[in-house]
Amino acid sequence: MSSLIAKNPTAKHNYIIENTIETGIVLTGTEIKSIRLRKS
Repeated sequence: MSSLIAKNPTAKHNYIIENTIETGIVLTGTEIKSIRLRKS
């Protein structure tokens, strides 16, 4: 399951972005529970 949690559209306006990378983290416990509850 992949979903966007945060983005910063102002950064593209204020800065020149030459490279982008996609990263990820593993959430466990209360963090993932709160994110899943917001999806409902």
